[in-house]
Amino acid sequence: MALPCRARRATRNPLVPGKGAVYYNSYEGAGLRPRGDAVMSRRFVLDPFGDKYAHRTSSMLSSEIRDLLAVTARRDIISLAGGLPYTQAMDPGVILGLVEEVLREDHAAALQYGPTDGYAPLKRSLVEVMREEGIPCLPEDIIITNGAQQGLEIISKIFINPGDDIVTEAPSYVGALNSFLSYQPRIHAVPIDGEGMLLDSLEKTLRSLSARGQQVKFIYTVPNFHNPAGVTMSTERRYGLLQLAETYDCLVVEDNPYGLLRFEGEPCPALRSLDENRVIYLGTLSKIFSAGMRIGWVAAPHPILEKLLLAKQSADLCTSSFTQRVAHLYFSRHDWRGQIGQLVEIYRERRNVMLEAMEEYLSGIASWTRPQGGLFLWVTLPEFIRTSDMLASAIDAKVAYVPGRGFFPYEGGENSMRLNFSYPEPELVWEGIKRLSKVIKREVALAKSLGLGPRANGHPGTEE
Repeated sequence: MALPCRARRATRNPLVPGKGAVYYNSYEGAGLRPRGDAVMSRRFVLDPFGDKYAHRTSSMLSSEIRDLLAVTARRDIISLAGGLPYTQAMDPGVILGLVEEVLREDHAAALQYGPTDGYAPLKRSLVEVMREEGIPCLPEDIIITNGAQQGLEIISKIFINPGDDIVTEAPSYVGALNSFLSYQPRIHAVPIDGEGMLLDSLEKTLRSLSARGQQVKFIYTVPNFHNPAGVTMSTERRYGLLQLAETYDCLVVEDNPYGLLRFEGEPCPALRSLDENRVIYLGTLSKIFSAGMRIGWVAAPHPILEKLLLAKQSADLCTSSFTQRVAHLYFSRHDWRGQIGQLVEIYRERRNVMLEAMEEYLSGIASWTRPQGGLFLWVTLPEFIRTSDMLASAIDAKVAYVPGRGFFPYEGGENSMRLNFSYPEPELVWEGIKRLSKVIKREVALAKSLGLGPRANGHPGTEE
């Protein structure tokens, strides 16, 4: 059943009735606030321009993850929050050499505007990256974007009218939700388990909407090592999802930042490799090369690419010619597969440490997923615990996580959290879970004293 379409909003100023002004409590105890509030300083700020903004700005929400970074950047806090790749693994000498080579070969072109669809040699390199996952593609099927996030934004721009119906997973990537919500759709969130989106629930949603004459524009999914849940969609469900998309004539947006970061198990076929006519594919170099370069791409049917190209032109003209050339040299002349292999080993060790620490300190209290790759663990606590409320205590204990509610479009995830294992060193991962467990156990003890039981509302596909 569809969730009600109502995003969290900032608070209207009662002192200026009818003027539409908005005031923000811009920092509440380590980021504990409604998702719509801005974060700038510890004060209330009257916005006198509230009656001038477009209506869609009321659905533009700040990412709790971005807001947390200012707090978690403190050296005394162990951050299990941000989805940061371990860039320390990259040899800075390699990057320096690439930059020098780019400038030496053609500094004028590197410092100039470039074509909106991207630097052609890099597009050929990206075809090779996709081929590594068994995804057939041609350079002309791709446009290069400023990170996959821009891909999500321009997909939203060309497809979503206010009131349109789209489907996401529940939970889902917060950056996608924020892009979608800014265009005011009705988001229908379909639950997931250890094998991905529940197809029975998806079919029920699609059938119900179709019976009312409503057509879903697209289904959004992160099938590999899901952000935030860490689970991977099974091969069987991938085929089933595409069958439903065909039956109900909707597109599929496949977001695949983590597919090459597999620690164990056999790869599943990419949705794009199974149906290139219905699937819009999003890729990024942020997790396998450099998040700071801001290079992503979209592969899609050509009519869709033409619309995306127009949307990108109006947004930024082109992606940086300089960083595209640096990335091309890296993927054409260096052992990028070996570098990914090194990252996989680093992340596997840290994932194992986190799982062992969870078993040591939180067994019987919480449940959690066991990802086969990627960057994240999804943790579910007893249903009487609100992880947003608990975050301030965690910050006091010098550990940080991302509360689960931000990964749902409207409601949900209140007793869940996302943990990142890719960035902290293994010993800090262990210590971070130890600190977090103390905070959680205090919350449980308090609940017991009030007559509540420590029952976890388990997430399907999790361990306890």
